[in-house]
Amino acid sequence: MRKEASIEQWKTLYEAGTRIKELKPWEKFWDMDLIGIRYGTEEETIFFSILGRGGDCYGIAVYEGYEGLNSFLMLTMQESMNLAPGYAMFNQRNLTCYWGNRDELSNRQRKLIKELGYTYRGKNQWLYFLSFEPGYYPYNMDEEEVLRMSEYLQDLELALRYYADTEKQVDFESGNMFLLSFGKDKKTWNFGEEPLPFTAFQFGNLLITDEALLSDLEKAPKCNAVLEADVSVLGTLVTDKKYDRPVNPALSLLGDANTGTIIKFEMLEPEDDAIVMLAEF
Repeated sequence: MRKEASIEQWKTLYEAGTRIKELKPWEKFWDMDLIGIRYGTEEETIFFSILGRGGDCYGIAVYEGYEGLNSFLMLTMQESMNLAPGYAMFNQRNLTCYWGNRDELSNRQRKLIKELGYTYRGKNQWLYFLSFEPGYYPYNMDEEEVLRMSEYLQDLELALRYYADTEKQVDFESGNMFLLSFGKDKKTWNFGEEPLPFTAFQFGNLLITDEALLSDLEKAPKCNAVLEADVSVLGTLVTDKKYDRPVNPALSLLGDANTGTIIKFEMLEPEDDAIVMLAEF
């Protein structure tokens, strides 16, 4: 059941975001220069991508754990993997704050800013937050996400201030990140440079374990058909009472390349794995 954040919780988050803006991290970092904050094991590292060095869109994208980092790498490698930009964008898993324009915000976001007492004027000045999750349309953060994002931005502020004060240089181009690592009690911390756990998108493996199916496949007659498979994300906001946030539907498609005939297609539910669906086709 979705629970909305209180105005006090939103206030804490907006205050943290406002302090980050004053540091202008996009003047020091490119979007590929990742900052890591570690709260425990390596798998619990939070990865930050600073947006805006090119001057078009200012923001901070927060990727939680290895799954989040893999989501980021899908976005950065979409062209080499021959992925449609829409597929990569709508399969992101992150928490993001943007400094954008007034017309980018929903009525709800503008109302929240007014209630908090903030006034923004001009281009790339309006602070707002979005949650990205595969299968769903980018949406307002719930209470749990607001609380996590507040902690992340407060810790990022600490890392950014240290980076500026020490004028530390990190070899980002060699696949390293700037890392803030907390002790168990979070009263002690260390700053340093460390290699990213991986620097290319990690593909999952599909293994057939059904013996009966394997036997049937061995006996299946061969043919010269050429099949084409695709996953098409519609990029459309759909409200469904079954879910606590708007759905962004996707289609799994299988077609005959020689005739252009669609053999099978299926609309995916948000929790469905599109690649598994294609394998089942």
